[in-house]
Amino acid sequence: MLHHDCQPYWLRTGDTWTKIDYTKNAEDWMKPLVKGKETGLVEIPGSWYIDDLPPMMFIKNSANSHGWVNPRDVEDIWRDHFDYFYREYDEFIFPMTIHPDVSGRPHVLLMHERIIEHINKHEGVEWVTMAEMADYFKSKNAAPQGALMPASKEEAMKRYHEWKKTQS
Repeated sequence: MLHHDCQPYWLRTGDTWTKIDYTKNAEDWMKPLVKGKETGLVEIPGSWYIDDLPPMMFIKNSANSHGWVNPRDVEDIWRDHFDYFYREYDEFIFPMTIHPDVSGRPHVLLMHERIIEHINKHEGVEWVTMAEMADYFKSKNAAPQGALMPASKEEAMKRYHEWKKTQS
């Protein structure tokens, strides 16, 4: 997943790739990703660069913990991402991921207030739900020919209730 930083797309299934093996020569394993088949499910992108948890949550024994990070540094990264997307795309999604356990702190709340103020100063910005994003994408892009389609809400609920009966 995450095939694009700021644009929705039809989710694929069945991608394959050659596993990296540093004990072999690069030409043995450095091959392009083989794309699978597109489905009828819309993927709304997420971005580790616009996610508060990696830089803001210090995990003592985690190799990829950033340690203490100044929220203003994170804000600069988020602002740069927004400004680039705004300049380069007619339409885009700015997928901020916000976790209450790290963003509920005063210094981080102030960062969010500042970035939201910055975003709202730009013409044409709208705050919408993920469902609205997906519906808008589907209104402009037909599902791929022969795509595996998600079940309807009614069918999904029917399957859920059938499954639930087996759990008693």
